[in-house]
Amino acid sequence: MEWYEELDFDENPLKKDTRCVGNEEILKEAYYAIMSGNMLVLEGAEGTGKTKILREVIKKFGGYGRIAYVNCAELGKELNVEDVLIKKNGILGWLFKRYPKNMVLLLDNVEHINSRNMERIKYFFDSNHLRSVIITTKDFEKLKFTESIKQRIRKIIQLHSLSDYEAVQVFRDKLGDGILSDRSIKIIYQTSNKNTQKFLNNCEHVCKVYVTNKSISDDDIKRLLERGVK
Repeated sequence: MEWYEELDFDENPLKKDTRCVGNEEILKEAYYAIMSGNMLVLEGAEGTGKTKILREVIKKFGGYGRIAYVNCAELGKELNVEDVLIKKNGILGWLFKRYPKNMVLLLDNVEHINSRNMERIKYFFDSNHLRSVIITTKDFEKLKFTESIKQRIRKIIQLHSLSDYEAVQVFRDKLGDGILSDRSIKIIYQTSNKNTQKFLNNCEHVCKVYVTNKSISDDDIKRLLERGVK
């Protein structure tokens, strides 16, 4: 039996999407950028919730088939914006190089982007093939956008780590109030360097020990995570 089944969950609650704690207003900005047809940049360190926001955008708008999401960190080669749009338009798009209209392009984890892609994004945006573009990056300045692209960006939003209180809310949204104290959750978050994904991974390790032993002290949590379970 899995640890979460012992707590009466059918599936791992820490893997399930819940509300966008701490970044609710930024999520609204992302929705607005799409509905108003703008470009938006989300800048923040790893684990601050950039990808979570894009997942929420896909949930809201993806049913219309007009979302193209690319995780640039997983690309085996340089991003080709033109190919992304052609393939999104199906087999006819691939055969005849037809571009879709009013697409929403989500570029996640962009660490660099070459000048050709910047010019193609500008071209597709100006000719209404792209309705909106949202880019996430750790450092906007390193992208070295041209002035013409910068003029088309409505806003650059800086994301920050969750507060300790918000981290507790993330945990409670997923697992409820019946397991671990708020203090214990804060210790896990602080030990995870306030990185949300590491925090959730560490929560799972702690929960497994909790379920096995029916309890876990704050000192045990610290020892467990200090041994390198991250």
